[in-house]
Amino acid sequence: MDYTVWLHFVEIDSTVRKAGERVFDVFINGDNVSRVDIYKQVGGFAALTLHFTVKNLSANVLGLRLVPAVGAPLISAVENYALVPVDPSTLPLQVSAMKALKESLRVPDRMGWNGDPCAPTTWDAWEGVTCRMTNNKTALVISEIDLASQDLKGYISDQISFLSDLVSLNLSSNSLGGEIPPGLGQKSLIQVDLSNNQLMGSIPDSLASSNLKLVLLNGNLLEGRVPEQLYSVGVHGGVIDLSGNKGLCGAPSLPSCPMFWEHGRLSTQGKIAIGLSCLFVFCVVLLLAYIYIRRKRNDYDFALPHELMSLAAKRNRYQRQKSLMLIELESQHAKGLPSPFTPQ
Repeated sequence: MDYTVWLHFVEIDSTVRKAGERVFDVFINGDNVSRVDIYKQVGGFAALTLHFTVKNLSANVLGLRLVPAVGAPLISAVENYALVPVDPSTLPLQVSAMKALKESLRVPDRMGWNGDPCAPTTWDAWEGVTCRMTNNKTALVISEIDLASQDLKGYISDQISFLSDLVSLNLSSNSLGGEIPPGLGQKSLIQVDLSNNQLMGSIPDSLASSNLKLVLLNGNLLEGRVPEQLYSVGVHGGVIDLSGNKGLCGAPSLPSCPMFWEHGRLSTQGKIAIGLSCLFVFCVVLLLAYIYIRRKRNDYDFALPHELMSLAAKRNRYQRQKSLMLIELESQHAKGLPSPFTPQ
């Protein structure tokens, strides 16, 4: 441990009237750290303060010795302080995330989740939490959370996305509900065990984008298509278990997904297909309505008026009468009878 020593001097002897009349050396742990001439440095009846730092003191004794050169040594006060290094604290953003998790997971009071999750380092961190120092040694971060079988009944807060240094997450064998937050999928994440809970909804794509080597999601109520990158974890030598989720599909050993159904809801392709179908039906209805209206207008615009119909009927009657008269004339002519129109 390091120590700092403060030495206070005052020349109070009125017989010392010039420099060089009282001179002495200061030794700390055997090292000559300074030669002191109070009158020369500050004059008479004035305070002189010197301080020195002793590093890596391994013994329990700190040695201070004043060795005279001229006259007798004189000292007024000595102060000695141990330099206790400031214990780093957890990054504020991660502290907020852990407090949000405490509320959402309903962590019981018996687990002692109070204060800073990681500091001071001389104490144990929160139960189930493992911390590490940042690379620049200035702060602490959360690296592991293990709360398996703790009778938790809440949900996973989306604030977990701020735990950017999380390597392992184990919340298995609880009664957690809700959905897997889309923010869970940090690049640092290697192991996730959320098995044997009551998690619902789909598996977020963010979880598939991490560097996972262990994924245990079995024994939940998850549904929808499994992201392709996620189930490839097993192909690349990792471990993945999705069993016990009746609604999951689209992965080996799981049922095939419906064509237009994805992540427990209508897929984008399905929405496009329905949209195009609705547009087609709307266009057909619009076309039929247009044809109907045009036909109605044609019937009204081109139908013959009542007066024209009467005139046509009269003309037809006249033509019939004329035809009858011509037939009668031809008949009389054939019988040799004089025509009623021939002069006598």
